Amino acid sequence: MVENHNSFQIEAIDGQMAVDLFLPPSPEADGPFPVLIYCHGFKGFKNWGYAPFLHEYFAAGNVAVITFNYARNGVAGDEDVVSDIQKFALNTVTSELNSMKAVAEWLKEVAQQYNLDREHVTWLGHSRGGANVIVFANLYPNFVEKVIAWNPIPSYQSLFAQFDKAEWKAEKELFTFNSRTGQRLPLRYTIWEDLVAHEEEYDVLENARALGRPLLIVHGENDEVVPVATSEPMYEACLHSLRMTVPGASHTFNMQHPCQGIEAFSKELWVALDNSLSFIEEI
Repeated sequence: MVENHNSFQIEAIDGQMAVDLFLPPSPEADGPFPVLIYCHGFKGFKNWGYAPFLHEYFAAGNVAVITFNYARNGVAGDEDVVSDIQKFALNTVTSELNSMKAVAEWLKEVAQQYNLDREHVTWLGHSRGGANVIVFANLYPNFVEKVIAWNPIPSYQSLFAQFDKAEWKAEKELFTFNSRTGQRLPLRYTIWEDLVAHEEEYDVLENARALGRPLLIVHGENDEVVPVATSEPMYEACLHSLRMTVPGASHTFNMQHPCQGIEAFSKELWVALDNSLSFIEEI
């Protein structure tokens, strides 16, 4: 029997990934369902804040939702802290794109079993995930119909702007602080080496410029992490893009972790969701 919520462990190049598939109510009666795949950001995970409840909103549009942890994000299963420090330390953009490819290929395999429309797949990414979905859609367009970027970072290099690269190379490892958990998380220099090796391939702005899929950018006007102005060049570079700003919205649309459910969604998140669903439903 097919349940509305199904959990999986799938294999990516860099290890196993926890994946959740949420189906709209009465999956036997309707479909095939368009699919939304949610990609979390740096230091994020599939069960952060609002993410486990996104399916309750998108069910109104008969959209199935997939959430997942990248193979090297260091968060196991349904946990909400980094428990595998060394995996986190080795997490590169290449590894995250490989994880996304593994999810896309898995979706192709299970689409018929779960009544999913594998031709109508939207990728929604938040923050670093927003950059990921733009780059992924340009590199693997056959897996993507539409792209939504919430508060996307303008470049991967911007995440490490505060690091002295010579010191990083000499020490082989520097640390980032997770204010929510109090964890001091290591970052190996291989992360930076990966970005240098793929500097042109992973250029977010140039991938937006070359993007052959519709793009929606939603950015909080009060984003304290990624300034709202940084997403405007992406919008201007992509010929078939839309961009909207959300008044009063922070980097997480005024949401925190944990979240008690869809009834706790902020009005700013509702604005982002309403516009995202409208974008998915547009022909």
